[in-house]
Amino acid sequence: MLEGENELVQRARAGDMDAFGELYQRTHRRLYQYIRQMVPTPEDAEDLMQEVYLRAWGGLKGLHACEAFWVWLHRIARNAVLDRAKRHRLDTVSLESACTEDEEGESEPMQIGDWSANPEQAVLAEDLQETVRQAVRSLPQIHREVVTMYHLEGMEISEIARVLDIPRNTVLSRLARAREALRQKLGYLVDPK
Repeated sequence: MLEGENELVQRARAGDMDAFGELYQRTHRRLYQYIRQMVPTPEDAEDLMQEVYLRAWGGLKGLHACEAFWVWLHRIARNAVLDRAKRHRLDTVSLESACTEDEEGESEPMQIGDWSANPEQAVLAEDLQETVRQAVRSLPQIHREVVTMYHLEGMEISEIARVLDIPRNTVLSRLARAREALRQKLGYLVDPK
């Protein structure tokens, strides 16, 4: 918890919108990263962000431990993502079967640029970043969320366990399985043969 966050939560619980606005400023970037990894488009992520903060504002009085604000907020985000998935039944596409349409509407395999000429620039290339995002999005949700929370948000294993309401060892197991799946999907990028 950041310095003064407990006081901000208490003020927000009492109806202080400025305090809630400050809480938003402190949390929205990390929360957006999580949500963006869990949904297919930036627009979906933006819609869910609004929903999450509206739910949080409406439910603040029910938060009893102010120091648990981040975990509580993250649970709201996770539930919003799960609710959306139930409504929309998201389709995932494996990288192996990903195709694009050409000008005539014909399906052709997705093209991935050749990064062998300059590995330093390859890491920064937008194509590479999108390929990694697609690989993360192709993971089962239980693996995608732990990878996102741990690697993109920098959450501690114990925080993730509290958000997901699962044992710490389960988080570690899911993280290991997710890493292995990503290693299989993206290994060619780091060890071309």
